[in-house]
Amino acid sequence: MRSILALSLCMLMACASDESSLSVVIGPTAIPRGDAVAANDITVSNGLFAVAFAVDTAPPWGVARGGIVDIAVIRDGELDYDIASLADFMPNNWSSWPTTYQRVGIEKQTADEAVVRTERDWGDVELTTQFFIKADDSKIRILTTMTNKGQATLGGLLSGYVVWPDGGNLIADPVAFGSGDANGWTAAYDKNWVVGLHAPFSEVADRLGRDRYTVHDLAPGETRTFEAWLQIESDGSLAPMLQAEIDFGQLASGQLRGNVTSSDGVAIGRPAIVISKNDKAVVWTVGDEGAYSIRLPVGDYEVYATASGHGQSEATQVVVTEGSDSQLDFDDVRTPGRIHFEVAEAQTGRALDARISIEEGQKPLIAYFGKDVYFTELDSVGKLSSDIPPGRYRFKVSAGGGFSSLPQRIDLVVESGQSHELTISIPVLAKPERHGWYSADMHHHSDVLDGFTEAEFVLRSQLAAGVDIAFLSDHDSVINNEEMHSLSHRREVAFIPATELSPSWGHFNAYPVDDGKTVDIDTGKAAVQEIFQEARRMGAEIVAVNHPYSEYGYFTSHEKGVVPGDFDAGFDLVEIGPVLESSGAAVKNRETLERAFEMWNDGTRTYLVAGSDVHDVWSSVSARARTYAHVDGEPSKEKFIAALQSGHSFASQGPLVFPEIIFGSDVSLAADEALDLRYSVQAVTGLKTVKLIERGQEIAAKASTGEADLVDISFAVNPETDTWYSLVIEDIDGKIAYTNPVWVSVSK
Repeated sequence: MRSILALSLCMLMACASDESSLSVVIGPTAIPRGDAVAANDITVSNGLFAVAFAVDTAPPWGVARGGIVDIAVIRDGELDYDIASLADFMPNNWSSWPTTYQRVGIEKQTADEAVVRTERDWGDVELTTQFFIKADDSKIRILTTMTNKGQATLGGLLSGYVVWPDGGNLIADPVAFGSGDANGWTAAYDKNWVVGLHAPFSEVADRLGRDRYTVHDLAPGETRTFEAWLQIESDGSLAPMLQAEIDFGQLASGQLRGNVTSSDGVAIGRPAIVISKNDKAVVWTVGDEGAYSIRLPVGDYEVYATASGHGQSEATQVVVTEGSDSQLDFDDVRTPGRIHFEVAEAQTGRALDARISIEEGQKPLIAYFGKDVYFTELDSVGKLSSDIPPGRYRFKVSAGGGFSSLPQRIDLVVESGQSHELTISIPVLAKPERHGWYSADMHHHSDVLDGFTEAEFVLRSQLAAGVDIAFLSDHDSVINNEEMHSLSHRREVAFIPATELSPSWGHFNAYPVDDGKTVDIDTGKAAVQEIFQEARRMGAEIVAVNHPYSEYGYFTSHEKGVVPGDFDAGFDLVEIGPVLESSGAAVKNRETLERAFEMWNDGTRTYLVAGSDVHDVWSSVSARARTYAHVDGEPSKEKFIAALQSGHSFASQGPLVFPEIIFGSDVSLAADEALDLRYSVQAVTGLKTVKLIERGQEIAAKASTGEADLVDISFAVNPETDTWYSLVIEDIDGKIAYTNPVWVSVSK
């Protein structure tokens, strides 16, 4: 094998013949919205797609260099936009560090094939990954060897490949024909592309199928090999993924073909044929001009046809035998109905932004054919019009997210070709703005890196949740902040632009960031002090520690001793997240709260903040955890930031509290002077308990009988020394609000 350095001349000259569809370009990638922007980055194009490798560019999430950071299909000879964040090998569940070198170059290039080779270390392990890219082949073969050069056995490693899209939708569960359930393919897809991974070695599919691992040990001197295929297609059909599995496994198969018309006899332009096996949908193909065909492994299947906005045909049982060529037509796909919603406050008739979800009824399997969650329009407040498959539905209509109102449920039978108009009146039970309290979801993503939500729907979702300030914090990116600002301005809503600086050992929200400032640091190599310096350089007045006790949180990593630069207290806020069943979030929130108590006991005024960390507004609810801040007059970005800095705020998953003494305030008392702490408390789902905390200890509590109206509560205290007081409030659904402290100094 020629050395990587010896090939530099070939790399610079691209080494492609005029007749070949294969080309190699060194430098910033031409892929639109691509991340590989450095002088020595490598872009390989094969006529069907282009992929860019991070040679000098820092990959996302602090990962070591050498993997694919951009993927684009080639359509009609033109590069489409970037649809990938990262495709790479991970030696142990995203632990690409510690590493001291990454060498990336072209190992081979002919008219028919290019091989990109990445060499790097991981502690005592040597890693070599080769990417084999052939002309006019939609699959990239990836081969990795890992060799333990150390003296100790590495036990319980979780090694394999990660493929993370930019946007799109996920096939989370591995799809397998003829192999173990975990060994098949996973994929991300949208209307015009599929990016999938065939991982025959894989025993574990994690993070909604984006991570494919096996669990293993690695003894001293041992070498282990991993092989997978990255498949890139220019259409939203999964049939090519299945065809590749048939080819890899040499599976006996047969052909299924036919035509699809609607129930009124019209050919459906782009029908989808959904194939189920053992009561589970496993693949679909998208037809053209009413016709379809798909090759299936030998077996028994259930098949139905559908299309965008249409109903589903009756399912048909199909038996595929080796070499068979069967005809199956569908003529009963029902045409769409149409819904028109208007959502308004019951008391005043004021239009309300709303989230409308399907609780019962047809939920589209193929996401680009429709969602099971809708949001009212950005400009026509409270209004929604949409085609929808005919059938019986129950809709959940939410405006305020359980903070200011309760959801309403509406039953409706949608008829083909019919329009259905509904007016939904929602009683607004809580109005924090009347008390000078305004809210924002202080941790939210769009469609950058691991996000799936366009900027417009970030705002529509946040407004439907009833927040007053818009917010966006994408990983190491500000690319959508300008659009969010423009959209927010249209709705006359203040916007706080942010970014989430994301090394592998901790994530930090920095805000507000200045217009035109971008992340100019390699978070994978930076010490914590450099992370904080970068936040301030970008104009951030606040640095918040996100999910401090997650597996990659700052506080967790510090306890493990893996934070570069050791511990630095140069942050301002610590995050409380939403409660998610079985996620451990409730425990991690308690750990964060206890850490905040310790800081307050030391006199450190580092305050609580809350955000939802939503990446996909169609599968998660924005502002499930949010921050309320007290401001005078109309809310603005500047006022909200100042309130957070001063601790004039509380973090909530539902309950509301309006104190007589604003949180974060200083109170001076004479010796033996009593203090009456008065609050108005409300939980629209019903109040359960209010606990008074002093120096980290519960000193008093008051129970409620589930009232949904404002409740006045007071606690009489007689502090003898300097101290602080805060509240922990719980509603009957187990949602909690955590307040910042009131600081009390007692003169002797």
